[in-house]
Parts: sequence; C-alpha cells; structure tokens
Amino acid sequence: MRLVEVLLLRRIAMKKRPITLVGTVQKLIERSLLKEKPYVHLAFAGADYLYDSLRIPNTHGWEEGRDVEITIRLL
Repeated sequence: MRLVEVLLLRRIAMKKRPITLVGTVQKLIERSLLKEKPYVHLAFAGADYLYDSLRIPNTHGWEEGRDVEITIRLL
C-alpha cells in the first residue's frame, strides 16, 4: 500500500461525529502581558487523567465555577 493510500484511509477513519463535553470552569488565566484574550481552564469529571482538563480562549466571558458545554469537531 502506498503512503498516499494509507494517509487517505487514516483521514477517512478520523471523520467522526462531534464530541460534546460538559465541564466546569476551574480557573481564569489572564494573558495581559501577551495582549491576548484571557483563557479558561476547564475540568471534566470522569475523564482519564490525561484528558480531564482543557484550556481554551474565553470568548464567551465565562466565570469560575460555571458549568459549560463545549463541542469539539475535527476539521
């Protein structure tokens, strides 16, 4: 099998439905020195150790302690 065929098969295998996660905002991370938008640290109950948290830009103005729902989809 050629490399191109292998890569195409992997790409097809990666096309899955979006994943919706429910979590809690653990911490607000200010990025004022870098002049970037603040980030939020989200925690997900019941997830494995390596996947139990995520940091994303706080474009929605979330506050600490708030329960949130995010959807992740592959592009």
